Amino acid sequence: MSRVVYGTTCAPYLAQRVLKQLVMDDGHNYPLSASAVSSDMYMDDLLTCAADIYSAKQLKEQLIALFRGGGMQWHKWSSNCKELLANSEVSDGDVSLTIPNETKALGLLWRPQKDSSIFGVC
Repeated sequence: MSRVVYGTTCAPYLAQRVLKQLVMDDGHNYPLSASAVSSDMYMDDLLTCAADIYSAKQLKEQLIALFRGGGMQWHKWSSNCKELLANSEVSDGDVSLTIPNETKALGLLWRPQKDSSIFGVC
């Protein structure tokens, strides 16, 4: 099997183990992305930040390269900075060049324009 089948008992472990191995194998070539994947990733969501636009662009390029090296491709990308959304190398056209009012990540709602996270209680 060459894919992690979600819904199986071992899927969460396998997904995290693949990311750990990717960082161990190629992380030395991409230090920014290795740090982000090691500390800011939960399952298939990466929530991270950068101090400035230059660092954010470097992080984005390194993340794309690191995952490409492992045979994986980004499917979604979101940011509160239009410069990071332009020329995205992600598949399926899941990138909008406009900043949305809200987007979901890890069960939280993120408001990119205000750079704030909220959660609802039912």
